[in-house]
Amino acid sequence: MREMVDHLADQILDLDADELNELLPEMQHRMEHCDNSQEWERSVITFFLINAVRFKCSLASKHAQKNCPQIEEHPKLRLVK
Repeated sequence: MREMVDHLADQILDLDADELNELLPEMQHRMEHCDNSQEWERSVITFFLINAVRFKCSLASKHAQKNCPQIEEHPKLRLVK
């Protein structure tokens, strides 16, 4: 089971995040009209997968900002004789 889930995660990570974001309104619309069909179930899973990718990108961005090395100013040097 773990291998199958990891494989799914790898496949999802290979998808383009911008294209996934474009699908979000459609999936949300389908999800909000519950009819308990297989198509509805897929839309729920897809909606949350897209949001998971968005959340991952947001976390990665915040993490990168925190760990970004600060540019330190060099001490001003003066000529000493």
